[in-house]
Amino acid sequence: MRHWLLLFLLALPLSLAAGVYETVITYPSVDQHGEPVMLSGKVSVPTGKEAKGVMLVLHYTIGANKEVPSSCTTYEAKQFRKDYVLIMPDYIGYGATKDRFPPYLHGALTAQNSVDMIPYAQQVLDSLQYAIRIDSLFVIGFSQGAAAALWTLKLLEEQYSSQYHVTHCFIGSGPYNVAATYDDAISSNKVGMPMAVPLLVMGTSVSYDLNLSREQLFTPYMDKRFDELIASKKHGLMDLFMRMPKHNLSAWLSDTGRDKTQPETQRLYEGLLRSSLLHDGISPAWTPKAPLYIFHSTQDDVVTFHCAEHLQNRYPNEPNITYDFGPYGSHLKSLFKFFSRVKEQL
Repeated sequence: MRHWLLLFLLALPLSLAAGVYETVITYPSVDQHGEPVMLSGKVSVPTGKEAKGVMLVLHYTIGANKEVPSSCTTYEAKQFRKDYVLIMPDYIGYGATKDRFPPYLHGALTAQNSVDMIPYAQQVLDSLQYAIRIDSLFVIGFSQGAAAALWTLKLLEEQYSSQYHVTHCFIGSGPYNVAATYDDAISSNKVGMPMAVPLLVMGTSVSYDLNLSREQLFTPYMDKRFDELIASKKHGLMDLFMRMPKHNLSAWLSDTGRDKTQPETQRLYEGLLRSSLLHDGISPAWTPKAPLYIFHSTQDDVVTFHCAEHLQNRYPNEPNITYDFGPYGSHLKSLFKFFSRVKEQL
């Protein structure tokens, strides 16, 4: 519990820190339907010294809109803002688009939204007469942010290699195979982050216009509380952990929602496969070119370690990929270990 309290305190709103200039920007991108949308994010610039580089930082799962990068100083920002220019996009469903439900773990979309922010971050630097051109950058993310970072690396290398060079990509404990995470949860009937269950189901529905039935997939207990706990986006992660203490999947997903032979659940699962970067039938073959550091705790209680194993099986002998797997504790405990390891390598 003390780790969640620490994370909560580190995410308290702070708009201007000593030695750091921060500004919230809006910029054009596209939504899951390919329609134009104005998104928001924060650009953070160290002042009084030259930055060591530029980081595109993809944030982990949040519960409340107040936890989004444009509204607070995130844990990731705390780690790097004094030394690096940070580009921190809000995901669709938060910030400027807070009235929408987030297309949760739609990695390809999040990647495009994130890359679209880069030239507008450059405009901020130019307005400050800051002597950095964003032609090379680090990409970093943990948990949901790790999956988003890997999708972003793929997009940058496949479609933007003439504009941007990725110096290094650091990813920790990400659901690169969303379908595998779901499979592990239903086989064990355990879930480490209860709020992620309804967020994933309805976020997947929104991502691919599946119009999934809450009544069929959720338990009555969850269906009754969904609007207040999840859709309202007014409860932060710490608050949700206090309000949603049950870690049995059967408390949140119905018998139908845990049975892949059921038609409605089959449609959900097809959406989960589309969000899974490593699913061979969905994602074209791609081998990362940039140096890639992959961290995962074998004891992770939120994102199955199988996700990391799938990555290692896909890329067993790539010299540019470093795997750091070990008994680093729970998902939350390993977050602190991950960022410590990243700072050691920078």
